[in-house]
Amino acid sequence: MNSSDNHLSLGNLCRTIKEISNNKVFASQTEIFCTIFNIDDISDSTVNNYCIGYRSIGSDYKDIYYNFKKKMQNDDFILIDITLNIISILDGNIYTNDNNIETLKLINSNSNFQKLINSLYNIAKNDNSIKNDFTINLKKLIDNNDYYHSFSKLLFFIILEKKQPIYIDNLVKNAIESILSKTNVSLIDLENFLNTEFMDGINYFYSIKKMAKDNNPYANFELAMMEYKGEISGKPRYNKCYEYLEKTANSNHPRANFMIASLIYNKKIGNLEQEDLKKAWYHLNIAIEAGSIAAINTMGLAYLKGYVPNQKANINKAIELFTKASEHNYAYAYNNLGKIYENKNDYKKAFEYYINSALLEESWACNKIGNYYRLGIGCEKDLKKAFEYYIKASNSPFNTMDKWCKYNLAKYFYLNGSYEANIEKDINKAISLFESISSYIMEACIELIYIYSDLYLKENNELYKINIDKYASLCSKFPNYNDQIKKDIENKLKQIKKDNINTNIILKEN
Repeated sequence: MNSSDNHLSLGNLCRTIKEISNNKVFASQTEIFCTIFNIDDISDSTVNNYCIGYRSIGSDYKDIYYNFKKKMQNDDFILIDITLNIISILDGNIYTNDNNIETLKLINSNSNFQKLINSLYNIAKNDNSIKNDFTINLKKLIDNNDYYHSFSKLLFFIILEKKQPIYIDNLVKNAIESILSKTNVSLIDLENFLNTEFMDGINYFYSIKKMAKDNNPYANFELAMMEYKGEISGKPRYNKCYEYLEKTANSNHPRANFMIASLIYNKKIGNLEQEDLKKAWYHLNIAIEAGSIAAINTMGLAYLKGYVPNQKANINKAIELFTKASEHNYAYAYNNLGKIYENKNDYKKAFEYYINSALLEESWACNKIGNYYRLGIGCEKDLKKAFEYYIKASNSPFNTMDKWCKYNLAKYFYLNGSYEANIEKDINKAISLFESISSYIMEACIELIYIYSDLYLKENNELYKINIDKYASLCSKFPNYNDQIKKDIENKLKQIKKDNINTNIILKEN
């Protein structure tokens, strides 16, 4: 459906643009629709029907893109103004096209637009109606930083080839009803929520709250996730999240029940006392009955950690559940199985599970496989493959990316280069990677202190002194900062203390 990541559809295009845009008030689906088709106005209900999937895209609108596709053979810039206007919506700024070449550079370098293309590429990979050649060619364009032609390719597919995924025929409707049959959620609840989702604007939050008061499970879950992410008050409010989840869970909503269990197991709610564990166990079982694969994996974790009410940890039961979840290609289940066998020093078996997760492009697993190839653990040492998997790990969205992949790229490849991997030394790239994760990984701060110290000794640039103090200060704030680390840094800085660099901040007592 258009509200899921399984269809490269017009609805998902509008939704993704809105999610990424800096000012969501101006990123209404009607505004996006008019921009895409280069028209001045259209009724909200018409756009809603196109985007939600009640109607296929009309021939008048398809003709616009048939003409664009034909003209593009002679005029490569035919879609450049439309693309630039989409970027205006994403950034909340008005851009004008005074020169096609300069505008193309702006388009291909715009970070929000790059996020949009990468998000649409991920959706394309999940769309069963798309052939492999399409995604392969799209990936090549992205890898070449050709985001303009990537967008053109996506638009032509969405408008000219993609069939509307929701309510095309009774088979689809029956499939939805079959899924909902495992819950107490009605098809009307779904339709009402989707109508609000795609017709939203400045009153979206008000509309969702109103629907939630009428016990719409989708609206309650939406509010729960907004509270979980801190989107309402500016910080996560897990108690409020839990309140909304409870209302949703009453409808046997699988993810809501799973989320309640997760809140408890992660100590966001309760203290893991027996009553808490009983509640988590109850909701976990409901989620599994409703079809949640994530809940099966979480139940495996409960057995592994001894979170099952009145029972001790049971690793064999955990393996059984992780295996069951992995049969559905659930990446985290592969990771959990890999960790179990890694702890048993069965690195070959661990590698087999990690590689399955890495093939699903799960960032943590990609980084782990990179480590295995780099060190020759459970496989033959192969620095080329190690580099490839670290790159794959780094291509994940930042909030799901394993930050160590950037550390590994900087430390083992760019800092000194790698002959085996055919990677040239690039100190600037290493610094950029270390700096991007310096707030998360203390070791990145330490590397930056060492790099800037060496640069200062060579060039005597005052800016390097400033950076040394900056990362020394940041390093000292990490919880794993200790006397030994302080001593190591002191020894490194002895060479430049004579220049009166201010290193007091890293010499503080723990």
